[in-house]
Amino acid sequence: MKTIRNKTVLLAAAGLLSASMSIAQAQPYYLTGSYPAFNPSWSPGVAAYEMTGGPTVYSLSLATADESGDPYFEWKVIAGTDWSAPNYPANGNNARMQPDATGSNTFYFYPGVSADGWTPVNNRLGCADPGGLTFEVAGDFNGWNGGAGYQLNPIGNGVYSNSIVIATAGTYGYKIRTVGTWNDIAFGSDFGYGSDNLSLTTSNSPQTVPIQFDLPGGRWIVGLAPVPPVTNYVVFAVDLTNEIFYGHFVPGADTAYVSGDWAGWPTPTSGSGLVLVNDPPLYGDTNIYYGTNEFIGTPGSAVAQYKFTSDDPYWVDQPTSTGYEPGANRVVTLATTSGVILPPIPVATWGSLSFSDYVPADTVVTFTVNMTNATTSTNSPSALNSPQPYTAHTFDPGADSVYINGSFLSGGWTGWDPISISANQLDNNPPESELYQFTFTVPRGSMALIQYQYCLGYGDNPSTNNIMEDEGASSHERYIRETETGSYSLPTDTFGNQYVEPEFGELAVAPAANGKVSVSWLGGIGVRVQTSATVAGPWVEHAETDGTNWITGSTSTDGFLSSTNWPVTGSSQFFRLVRRQ
Repeated sequence: MKTIRNKTVLLAAAGLLSASMSIAQAQPYYLTGSYPAFNPSWSPGVAAYEMTGGPTVYSLSLATADESGDPYFEWKVIAGTDWSAPNYPANGNNARMQPDATGSNTFYFYPGVSADGWTPVNNRLGCADPGGLTFEVAGDFNGWNGGAGYQLNPIGNGVYSNSIVIATAGTYGYKIRTVGTWNDIAFGSDFGYGSDNLSLTTSNSPQTVPIQFDLPGGRWIVGLAPVPPVTNYVVFAVDLTNEIFYGHFVPGADTAYVSGDWAGWPTPTSGSGLVLVNDPPLYGDTNIYYGTNEFIGTPGSAVAQYKFTSDDPYWVDQPTSTGYEPGANRVVTLATTSGVILPPIPVATWGSLSFSDYVPADTVVTFTVNMTNATTSTNSPSALNSPQPYTAHTFDPGADSVYINGSFLSGGWTGWDPISISANQLDNNPPESELYQFTFTVPRGSMALIQYQYCLGYGDNPSTNNIMEDEGASSHERYIRETETGSYSLPTDTFGNQYVEPEFGELAVAPAANGKVSVSWLGGIGVRVQTSATVAGPWVEHAETDGTNWITGSTSTDGFLSSTNWPVTGSSQFFRLVRRQ
């Protein structure tokens, strides 16, 4: 039992002591800009462009085949969902970069203050090196023209370095730019294309000045001798115990791989990724699959992104995964010295998922949506598959239909076209109300987290004129919290209100009465109550309160709320929730 994901509430049954602990929530950061992959352009807070990671570095990879027009796009990071939130680069500037040969790039954001001696100090932006770029230093000391002797040489993984000679002692302004032009890419004091100049000071005439530029790290430094690169043999390792248990990976029949940006992100069906093996066992565990690859670069730098992949049909047939593990890209970070980098213990799990993220038994799930006064969003750019211009439409129960699409369906999200979505029509239940229901058996081994959207079909041909709830890809997110009965009803949704449930929590303890105390909690698969006579423990875990066993409770806005009358023992009693890993 591990308690990495504990949410703890400590409450004394006799009312003698009360204390609480809360989990800090990561700040959401969103990417926006003129990059062709952004749809719509320059719109803040679009869920599809939320950066992942944290708390020291966030990232997002985007790809587009559209490289028409100006190949140099501009972008920003926003610390919120609208332009009133802080955005970076600050002071109205934008960052500027280009995609790689496939139309892709990866963006990085390093929030807060960095005390490593590099510039800028605050809120760094960076992006992957698309290859083929050349940079130079242009400033007061060379007439802002760059030229021979001022170019920066690539030393690997987006890091550029050189030592320039400044003839006369003094303080000079300068910028880093693509060679020979100010029209492509230039970096000023905050990584912005049009931002203030950088500054350097020399005391000798002449003086040799080392300059290093780290594009993915969004930083540069003057006066520090170039750091020799290190060579690391990185061992990639993933524990497939859960996937094997649920039949999503079959040892001997399936193959696990690592796919990364250094190899062009090969799919598992191509057979060209880094093959992972389990013989000899790593750490004595035959369910751990591993492989090794060599990387050379600046010590301590992030040199590559990757994911684990599998050719098992379960993952290959997922439209949103095509064999890749779910979740954010992983990052290879070099050590400060050359050598082998072994994986940490515990080893990574597929998609960073735990046993508790899976549904342990087939469960019949009922979806219900209230369509009273439901109106399609005026932000939707068009009616899907509809020839006429889009206008907002209010639901007509006598003529319109309701459909659903989501991650829970066999093979995951379907298309929104009439043929794909026609099997997912909701029934009016009870009849002549404006409540609509859909029932689906979620198979064992599926994700307990369900993401979905409803769709309104209207007009003479409802299956042709389909409007999804949110064209910006925001979805309802709810959890299957109880599986013992074999069925689970989600709380009633409101069309257009994309509700996101917390994973678990909401532990509440009432004052003791008649030798018992009322306890309730937002549970789930693997979520269990623990009790103790003291804050310091020892804690007793109650497996019977797991969502795979517990059936007593009521429906809440956030799903099934478990509850019980707990017997009081001693003068004080403390409760907390843990989630199995």
